[in-house]
Amino acid sequence: MKFYKTFPLFALALATLTLHGCIADEPANAECDIERCWIHLDQPETIFYHDYDTLAGEPVSVDRPADKIVPTSLDSIVFTTRWNATVSQPVPLYIEVTPGAKLYIIENGREVPFTSGTAVDLHATAIDEHAEQHFVVRSEDGKWNRHYRISIQVPPMPSYPPEGFELKFDSYALNSAGQYYVWTESNPFLTEIQWANGNPGFRMSKSSAKPEEYPTVAVDEGGVDGGPYLKLTTRDTGGFGRMVNMRIAAGNHFIGSFDVGQALNGQAGALAATRFGQPFAHKPIRLRGFYRFKPGPTKQDRQGNPMDEADVCDIYCVFYRNTDAAGNQVQLDGANILTSENIVGLARLNHDEVDTSGQTWVPFDLPLVYTTEVTEADVKENHYSMTMCFSSSIDGAYFRGAVDSELHIDNVTLECEY
Repeated sequence: MKFYKTFPLFALALATLTLHGCIADEPANAECDIERCWIHLDQPETIFYHDYDTLAGEPVSVDRPADKIVPTSLDSIVFTTRWNATVSQPVPLYIEVTPGAKLYIIENGREVPFTSGTAVDLHATAIDEHAEQHFVVRSEDGKWNRHYRISIQVPPMPSYPPEGFELKFDSYALNSAGQYYVWTESNPFLTEIQWANGNPGFRMSKSSAKPEEYPTVAVDEGGVDGGPYLKLTTRDTGGFGRMVNMRIAAGNHFIGSFDVGQALNGQAGALAATRFGQPFAHKPIRLRGFYRFKPGPTKQDRQGNPMDEADVCDIYCVFYRNTDAAGNQVQLDGANILTSENIVGLARLNHDEVDTSGQTWVPFDLPLVYTTEVTEADVKENHYSMTMCFSSSIDGAYFRGAVDSELHIDNVTLECEY
């Protein structure tokens, strides 16, 4: 029997850096977040691809893959099963909230105290046929609360269209507060793909910025086919950025997630904030698309000193094994996304051949180079993760780049072997 016990809490360490969902600059007794959430199954591998799929959230760090926390930005917690699995019986649901907060489940419109480990109806019998339970977390002082939705969902059967997976970046909107753009994937074959970027981190340095002044923005027209495209611009982070020695924010866009709670925790935290990849049941072989790039006038180092080299953009696709030898989840971050020994396939733009005129759309065609054999059976069991990343400054993760470097991306296609 597999059973996940209560994990040690690390909320206090994170609270000093994290913008909690309740209110900015909260007093210590006003926090009201779900920090950890997991379900118990006697044989999780019959329902999920990995045992760790029964735990929600993101690993605290690459060094502690089994220790997950729920990002403070989430208000919907979704457990995703195998494509052909079903959950028909109530399952024990375990939830840990911030210290002192109280947890309630909504039943018949009323808040009922919830005891962690109680069996809950989270049935999931087919695509779009599932139960969604609603919870409220109330702070210790009673002044603040957050609402959460928790569900188990069945994904569609993995299938590969003959033309490849087309990504056009045409499904976007402002976030709920109207501050910056967020994207969802409109390709029906890739409904589980999650796009992320550093916009939430930029908000911490320049909260007064307008949506169009963020590093990653949407442009409604002018793309390869005349429609929307993705615009990535390296921005100056202002006085706050200089104070913490993070003077620029490169425009970036990638498959994965961004942990805003880590973003200002020094260089190591900034690298850990970008968490790359999602399990992918296909073997990618080629990344194609179109770009326009124009570097900013002066590349600078982290201290703001001019560098004797021009800025250049970055485009890459990485395919990597998403478990370690012990079966723990592995998710690469900014520190190891191009160097980890878990990487089996990599495609990357040749930086010496980048067109820097910024005038016309330039095609790119990047084959993945595999250094390790992968089996189709392992791939289809979601034992590998895939990410692709676009950045307006190749060294942006280390806060080196040229302000106003601008990269446009449109009509990307990921070709796979199956």
